[in-house]
Amino acid sequence: MTTFFVGCFAFGLLFTVTTFLLGAFGGTEVHVGGHFLGSLTGSHSSSGGHGHAGEHVSPFSLSTLSAFLTWFGGAGYLLSRYSPLTALSITLTALLCGVIGGGLFFTVVARYIVPRLTVMNPEDFRVQGIVARVTSTIQPGGIGEIVYTLGGTRHSDGARSESDQAIERGTQVVVLRIEKGIAYVTPWTTFADSHQLPANDTDAMEKFPH
Repeated sequence: MTTFFVGCFAFGLLFTVTTFLLGAFGGTEVHVGGHFLGSLTGSHSSSGGHGHAGEHVSPFSLSTLSAFLTWFGGAGYLLSRYSPLTALSITLTALLCGVIGGGLFFTVVARYIVPRLTVMNPEDFRVQGIVARVTSTIQPGGIGEIVYTLGGTRHSDGARSESDQAIERGTQVVVLRIEKGIAYVTPWTTFADSHQLPANDTDAMEKFPH
């Protein structure tokens, strides 16, 4: 009986430590949109890819099970060595301790870790198609400057006119592509006209998919 409890404790502890070490030191899953934490907790995103972790966390994940086994094995070992309880009483008490341990682990992860997890959505960091503002006039065949917000951060890049025509400062433009660090842009009004979009609709610019 003692050997069984030691085995449960060792397996649960080893599994828990291994999964956290893999995440802390660059395990493959931790860099792929937070999937490491998803496998750790059994959670899945319900955000529709908008960059935040989902709120749905399953209590029946591998890591919750490993926490259960760690507490179950540790409590069972201590009780079997230092208490006068019968084998049945020890097993039942150890099961209760395992449920409590697994529940505490699940509560901590669901309440404090998952809500703070940010999932990196590549679409939120793609410059092509974003609407920017010209801050330094783009001369014909020359380079000006644009500013835009991407991933919550303000960026400033050099820019050329796609049509080689001048684009005045303050003009709203659409980034068509990036070449050698230079953004090739076209005025929003031109882009909107060619794509049958409302040129003067601010909401259309904000919601334009990029």
